[in-house]
This record gives sequence, C-alpha cells and structure tokens, in this order.
Amino acid sequence: MKTIKIFGWLSHFLWATLVLLSIFFSILVYGTLTDATDQSWLIQFMGKDIANDEKTFYFRTFVCLSYTIYLLYFYAIILFNLCVRMFEKKQFFDQKIIQRFKKIGLIFVANYLMAYALGKIFTIYSDNTVAKLTNFSELVITKIQTPLSGLMIGFFFLVLSKIFKEAKKQKEENELTI
Repeated sequence: MKTIKIFGWLSHFLWATLVLLSIFFSILVYGTLTDATDQSWLIQFMGKDIANDEKTFYFRTFVCLSYTIYLLYFYAIILFNLCVRMFEKKQFFDQKIIQRFKKIGLIFVANYLMAYALGKIFTIYSDNTVAKLTNFSELVITKIQTPLSGLMIGFFFLVLSKIFKEAKKQKEENELTI
C-alpha cells in the first residue's frame, strides 16, 4: 500500500502541474487567437502554400487543434488520478475504474492519431525560409505526440481495462461459490 500512496502523491503532483500548464497554455492560445498573426509565417496545408490573407485562419486552426489534444491529455490524467484515489481506498474492482481505464486508453490512441494527422496536414515554418530550425509545427507535434509511446500507452490502458473487467467478473464468481 505504501507504493500506491507514493504513486498517488506523484499522480496528484502531475495533476497540479498540468493545471498550472493549462492556465499558461490557455493564455498563450487566447493571445494567439486574438492577435493578428505575423505574416512572416510560412504555412503549408497538405503540402500547398497558404496565401497571406488565409494564414491567420490556418494558424489559429493549428493552434486550436494542438490545444485540444493537450486538453484531452489533461482529461486522461484527471481520470487516472481518480483511479489512483480509488486504489488508495482499496477499491480495485469497481466498474468506474474499468470505464476510466478504457477512456484513458481511447484518449491516448485518439490523441496519437490526431497528432499524427495534424503533423501530416500542417507544416508551419516560423520564417519564410524553409529550414529545419524554423519548423514550428514539427516542434509542436513532437511535443504532444511522443513517437509510438502515446499509442502504446493507449493500448496499455485498453488492455488494463479488459484485465480489470475480467478480474471483477472472476471476483464476483468467487464470491458466489461456497
């Protein structure tokens, strides 16, 4: 139980950190959406250069989609934190835990796929010159989509959900036997 308590503290710390980061990112996203985008951005949508008059729309769309992916990760951490709290109370085979693990798994898989698609659809360079150092979209995508680990974490939680569901069923069967 000591390990679960330590894990619970770490989970709560992660949650608090993400709350602070969410506030910071919310301010950044709000600033991006309200200010006019600098025209020095080179934006490509599905490999085609975007005209200057449409850059603001595409840049705002990219930022909003990236922020949505971040918020979904934040929601997954909240769900995980709730599961850890139930573990601390020695509630291991509850239907809520099974459902939360399934949601967490689906969120991680969906986020991986969304970030992958976002990286393929958008290319945003912070300057009109195309260089590896100015690729803004690649920098953002690699931060929100850790290569394959997001997908693996998602599959892990989906499998964990099934394991807990089966364990709950076996526990109920064992309680019925004399």
